[in-house]
Amino acid sequence: MGRPLAFLITPGNTHDLVGARGLISMVRTPRRLLADRAYDARSLRDELAARRIKACDPAKSDPQASASLR
Repeated sequence: MGRPLAFLITPGNTHDLVGARGLISMVRTPRRLLADRAYDARSLRDELAARRIKACDPAKSDPQASASLR
């Protein structure tokens, strides 16, 4: 278990994915992203892969749901 390197507070009715990029940019050189299923979107996974950051969050059981968050 690691320790949090940054945190970002958003309004309660905001989807977690909205703040993801801002949160990731707060950490200088992250190697891994450990998150919940709310962060499983193809667009975010593609961006993480381009930055060589490994996504350690569980994939959604419905891949169509992930694709719809592009």
